[in-house]
Amino acid sequence: MLSNNKKKGNFGETAASGFLTAKGWNIIEKNYKRGRGEIDIIAKSPDGYVVFVEVKYRTTLKFGMPREAVTTLKKKAVINAALHFISEHDLQEDMRFDVIEIFGESNLTINHIENAFGLNW
Repeated sequence: MLSNNKKKGNFGETAASGFLTAKGWNIIEKNYKRGRGEIDIIAKSPDGYVVFVEVKYRTTLKFGMPREAVTTLKKKAVINAALHFISEHDLQEDMRFDVIEIFGESNLTINHIENAFGLNW
């Protein structure tokens, strides 16, 4: 049985995937796990970037914006997993890290924050 947080996470990732696909992105992989890191979505943007996407979903803003939950420790874990993916797939394309924050219940607000980690490769 999935926990409530896992259900919310799955919901957010599904919403984010749909959002990206509607914008012309190609989803390469979801929930890529290596070591202690996980990447919610790996996608190819219309402008040719391979993008590692961290998704954060909240039903309310009572505890702040969803993006605020992307801590330094979380960034390190995502970067570590991305390094594995890059090595496994011998990527040569330009890459970056984005965050998609989603909040609300019936009326979702989706913010796509490009280059959220301040890294471009």
